[in-house]
Amino acid sequence: MLKIALIGSTGMLGIDLNAALKGVNFLVKNYNSKNLDIADPKTVNEALGVFKPDYIINSAAYTNVDGAEIEKEKAEAVNSAGVQNLADAALSLGSRIVHISTDYVFDGSKKTPYTEDDITNPINEYGISKLGGEEALKNSGASYIILRTSWLYGKNGKNFVNTILKLADSKKRIEVVEDQFGCPTYTKDAAYAISEIIIKDNSKNEIYNLTNGGYTSWYKFAVEIVNVFKRTNCEIIPVSSDKVARPAKRPACSILDNSKIKEDYNIELRNWKDALKKYCNDIGYFII
Repeated sequence: MLKIALIGSTGMLGIDLNAALKGVNFLVKNYNSKNLDIADPKTVNEALGVFKPDYIINSAAYTNVDGAEIEKEKAEAVNSAGVQNLADAALSLGSRIVHISTDYVFDGSKKTPYTEDDITNPINEYGISKLGGEEALKNSGASYIILRTSWLYGKNGKNFVNTILKLADSKKRIEVVEDQFGCPTYTKDAAYAISEIIIKDNSKNEIYNLTNGGYTSWYKFAVEIVNVFKRTNCEIIPVSSDKVARPAKRPACSILDNSKIKEDYNIELRNWKDALKKYCNDIGYFII
C-alpha cells in the first residue's frame, strides 16, 4: 500500500483529495497548518522522516491574491520556501512530490491557451511566489509532478461560486469583470485526477495543466452560477477590469491547454459547465 503525506489537508482541495485518495485504499497521513509548518525545514524533516511517505502531495498554499501584495513575505514563506523544504525532505527520503501550482505563473498576454512549455511571467506577488515554488522543486533534485490548475472552487473553502451565491441572496445587481478569461475547476474533479495520476504514474519529472474543460470569463461564469443555482432575481452586470480597483493585477487570459495530461495519463476532466452542475447537485443548492 502506497503511503501518501497530504500537505494542506484541511484546505478546499485538500479535503476533496483526502476523500479521493482514501477511496483507492492509499495510506494517507494528513498534515495541515496546525500540525506542520512547511516554512520550518526542521519540522518538515522530522514529521516526514517518521512517516516516510512514497508520495508527498502539496496542496498547501497562501492563496490570497490581493493579500500577497501586502504580505509578500508570508506568501513566499509558504509558496516558495515551504516547497523548497518539502522538496529537500522528499529528496532525502526518496519520496515523489505532486505539487499544486497555478495559472497565475503566466502574465495573461497570450491570445491562445497556455501550454506547459510557455514562458512564465507572473504579474502579481502571488504568482511570483508560486513560480518560486515551482523553480525550487525543479532545481531540488527531488522526483516531482507539478500540476497547474485554475479558478478552483469546492464545498470546503472560500471561492468565487460561493461568493456569487451569497451576493445574489442579498443584492439585486452584481458587477463582475468581463475581460479576464480562464478555466473554472471543481476541486472534486481535480482531486479525482490527482489520485488517477498516482495510480498511473509514469515516474517522469513533468509539469501538467489540469483544469475542467473549456473556458469562460468571470462575468459569464457568474451568469452561469446564478442560472444553475436558480438565483435569477439577481442581475449580473459586466464591467471592465479597470473599473474594479484591486491591489493585485490579474492575467487577462490564463486559459490552460490540457492536451499533455490527456496524452500522458488519459485524463480529461468534464466541461466546466457540467462540473458546475455537479457541484450544485453535490451541495444541494445551499451554501453552508
